[in-house]
Amino acid sequence: MILILPFALGGANTAVLTAATAIVYLGWAALALALVPSDTRLVARMAPVVLPLILLLGWTALPFRPDLTPRLITPPAAPDLLGVAWCHAFSLVALLIGCAVAARLPGFRRTTATWLCLCAAALITATLALRAFGTTEMVQRLVVDHRHHRFAGLIGNANAAGIFYGMLSLLLHGVARMRWRDWQTRPRGDLPTGAILAAFGVIVTLVLVALSQSRTALAATLVAHIACGIGYRSQRRSGHALVRWSILALLLIATGVALWASAGAVLSRYGALGANGSGRIAISRHAIALASQAPLTGYGLGGFDTVNQRQLTPDTVLLVGDFGAAHNAPLQLAIEAGWPGLALVALALATLLWRIARAPSTPANRSDTIGRTMLLAVAVAATGSLVDIALNVPAIAALSAALLGITWGRTLRESATYPARHHATHPNPWPTAAMRNAKATPAGVSPSNRSIAPR
Repeated sequence: MILILPFALGGANTAVLTAATAIVYLGWAALALALVPSDTRLVARMAPVVLPLILLLGWTALPFRPDLTPRLITPPAAPDLLGVAWCHAFSLVALLIGCAVAARLPGFRRTTATWLCLCAAALITATLALRAFGTTEMVQRLVVDHRHHRFAGLIGNANAAGIFYGMLSLLLHGVARMRWRDWQTRPRGDLPTGAILAAFGVIVTLVLVALSQSRTALAATLVAHIACGIGYRSQRRSGHALVRWSILALLLIATGVALWASAGAVLSRYGALGANGSGRIAISRHAIALASQAPLTGYGLGGFDTVNQRQLTPDTVLLVGDFGAAHNAPLQLAIEAGWPGLALVALALATLLWRIARAPSTPANRSDTIGRTMLLAVAVAATGSLVDIALNVPAIAALSAALLGITWGRTLRESATYPARHHATHPNPWPTAAMRNAKATPAGVSPSNRSIAPR
């Protein structure tokens, strides 16, 4: 609920809502750390990822006191937004750690994925009802992107909405696979209702991605679904073969028809991809120039808009004059936190992904569709943040941090279980109560052949 509700409030993309959601995330993370059992070995396993993030928080807090070393620390460009942006970053780190610790609990990922999909289904139903029955003014303000007249959900930005619905489609894909496997293991002959409903949700969210007309979101989502389906082998059961193939054929036909009917507008936008691509390259060059002016500590979190307005020239005013974000998350982080801040984030993410990739190759891991779809959902958000503002929306950033933490938590749980060492067992030489009260040895059995378990 705390991850989906902000999407109904414009993605929590205002200072007040960003601060409020940060407080909620911090409270949940503190509760998870306090209630979930842990040990010193867990701290040691999490340290390679957590330490760079803690250093990042300390580094981005330096602009609070630029008078300490004025030659090294650049004064914050937007001091009124620095505190809110820093609290948001702190809440993302806490949410990542809290979800990783909580994901060690059995069944946490299945339950979280199911409730995320249920809450998202309620949000989508409310959004579509608002679009169908709401007043024109309300629809224009909350549902339709007023600049390009594209479907924007309740977020207000069509590209961010496309990324969000793409992430939801992947989560629903994982839940559908999970319910399908549960149905295959049941001896009863009932229909896989949960899998069918989740698959229907996948179709609906894919249609919403197409209606947002976001080229990046549609391409990344379709590629992620194909990647998730590669190598999948359904467990074969004699009594379920006809139902299985019938449902699969119907779902594929319905998905194809839905995308054919709704993707016409977004497919036409791919024709202008070359011109837009050259514009994105120019925007990236502008962002690199801004980051090079304050390479050490940056201009402070939340300061991109102010710095961008100060540095506008006649050559760049038409290109980035109305930009409140760099449309490239790594470059914006370099502008606001300096190149060392970007390096710390890259180090933490590389270590985390390495731990996930090095997880033991067990049958449970190979059939883990929930973890795979969660990781692919984060990949969709990361792809959208390279050319647009996906991770600049606080709600999308929080959802990505939570999914990444849950995926990481699975590896922490597996590494916590070590194979039992085999030690030679020797009978206790001292008499025990069981030995004193034991009955006489049966005939033909040597006393030395009796197994005496040590206490």
